[in-house]
Amino acid sequence: MKKIFLIIALLISSNLFSQTNTLDKVIAIVGKNMIKLSELETSFLQQRQQTGIVENAFDVKCDILEGLLINKLMLHQAEIDSIKVTDEQVERELDRRLMLMMRQAGSKEELERQMNKSVNELKEYYKDIIRENLLINEVNQKLTTDVKITPKEVEEYYNDIPKDSLPIVEQEYEFKQIVLTPQISNEEKEIIKERLNGYRDRILKGDKFSTLAALYSEDPGSAKKGGELGFFTRGFMVGEFEAVAFSLREGEISPVFETKYGFHIVQLIERRGDQINCRHILLQPQVSDKELLRTKKKLDSIYNEIKENKISFEDAIKQFSDDDSKQTGGLIVNPYNASARFQKENINQVMENLDKIDFEKYNQGDIIPSSLFKTENSKAYRLIKVVLKTPKHKVNLKDDYDKVYTSALENAKTNALLLWANKTIEKTYIKLDSSYNDCSFKLNWIKK
Repeated sequence: MKKIFLIIALLISSNLFSQTNTLDKVIAIVGKNMIKLSELETSFLQQRQQTGIVENAFDVKCDILEGLLINKLMLHQAEIDSIKVTDEQVERELDRRLMLMMRQAGSKEELERQMNKSVNELKEYYKDIIRENLLINEVNQKLTTDVKITPKEVEEYYNDIPKDSLPIVEQEYEFKQIVLTPQISNEEKEIIKERLNGYRDRILKGDKFSTLAALYSEDPGSAKKGGELGFFTRGFMVGEFEAVAFSLREGEISPVFETKYGFHIVQLIERRGDQINCRHILLQPQVSDKELLRTKKKLDSIYNEIKENKISFEDAIKQFSDDDSKQTGGLIVNPYNASARFQKENINQVMENLDKIDFEKYNQGDIIPSSLFKTENSKAYRLIKVVLKTPKHKVNLKDDYDKVYTSALENAKTNALLLWANKTIEKTYIKLDSSYNDCSFKLNWIKK
């Protein structure tokens, strides 16, 4: 869509913890809020990592600096309006970001190795940055929440884009699904519970919890660390797990309990305020081959009924599917963009199929026979219907209205923010390092 001239980083990116060795100095002041050279250089390095070699580096840095200036102006407004964020909000956001980064790094230890800081040191080092970003986001929401656009404005926005500048949309798909999940027998569940109770008894008699977790736990992320999960607050684990873990005393071992991931025993290691660290052993009941085959046969039968026009795919979703997607008409949601659109290059990776599917050979309206796939904690079968298949094309209003609308709305919000900033600059103390006097800012930061 239309290129916006500045970068407004309202929430820290997953690359927040990039570091720079630039000799630091203050390059701008907005109200009481400073911008340091390290902030600008770090943002520039992040952009270069994402886009490759950057031409006209000075101009790019000027654009980034203008975004940072607007951020500080919103932070100044938060002070004027007495907007506050609580320590709990900051802690939750820090935990969320660190959990994401640990997943990206592969483990807590690997993240600490890459950053050369412990997780607790990272939290302490960056909590003020998190607080600022939460405040900025509050002001941004306040300034733009009432911005609305009409269909006519969306069309005008699209028509204003030079035709040779329209972005290319790769071939995309939308899918609906019917999911049947094999049932785990009560006998299998009892066997698993009995095994876990056996481990629990051994621990109570003197065996080390961490040793048994490393040997037997089926949670690969924590097993190699003796079952230890690291510190977390409420909201990071499933409810059943948290209810048990937070009720324990330090050193206490829970009874066997069940979550959607399987059966657990938990030992509380340490409690720090509203955070706890614990270790667990997870065992997952296995679906029998007989039950897998029964489930596949049932889904194959549903497939045949649909092909023979005895039932529509949509009615079969309502009648048979046991997946949460049933609530949205069977639509499969892409977890990476929260939409129902998938690009052909990464469908199999995103859907996590065990049986890989050649989606290229299927057309809109086709139904793909039953395929085995991974759920969060087990396996299941599904039928997939290709409800939309769009060829590679330039963005247009007919096929990509939602994309154009989203871009037009963001553009309208940016314009509203710039209008506010332009007025606010006049009554705000601003000082800018002379090194940036040649920047072609859109707003009058230098107050000529």
